[in-house]
Amino acid sequence: MQQSWLKVTAAAAIAVLLAAGCGQKAPLSGEAPVTPPQNAAAPAPAAEPGPQGNTTTEPAKETPKPEPKTEEKQLTIKAYFSDAQLEKLVEKSVKVTYQADKDKYLAALNSLKKAPDAETITLFKGFTFKKAELKEGLLTVDLSMGEESRLGSGGEELLLQALQKTLFQFEEVGSIDVLLDGKPADSLMGHMELPHPIKRP
Repeated sequence: MQQSWLKVTAAAAIAVLLAAGCGQKAPLSGEAPVTPPQNAAAPAPAAEPGPQGNTTTEPAKETPKPEPKTEEKQLTIKAYFSDAQLEKLVEKSVKVTYQADKDKYLAALNSLKKAPDAETITLFKGFTFKKAELKEGLLTVDLSMGEESRLGSGGEELLLQALQKTLFQFEEVGSIDVLLDGKPADSLMGHMELPHPIKRP
């Protein structure tokens, strides 16, 4: 009778132990308890590579087209120089180059600054022609002179004749007003009177 009671008690104790063991598995000796990660940070998404060799760039700007060049015009005119002795005018045919028709007067004046051959000399050495503008038949010429521009009375007379003959060959020019550094002067070199304007003969 006593042995039966012991068997029952032992069986009950084993059942209790088995029930307790089913709840959670004890870690083996030497192993750290495993704890679930709490709020682990998610890995950052990898950046997607762009097209090879390209980063974010602005669209290429269009290269401006060069403006078309105005074609140059050529005109053969009569230009006037002096002989080597400064005694008379010598007429020469020269070619002048310009772009607009309004520029041909300045081109004609500039042709007087360089003698075309060794037999003639220029009367306009050291001259700078700043402008030559035509308005209602009046051609206004603004010029300046250097120290080497001075001539005697005979040379100044030839110079004024060369200026008039060169410019009055253009039929539209009815008169010429010559300014020295933008102002009317009584004379260019102090020998000959300079009318304002010089009228076509």
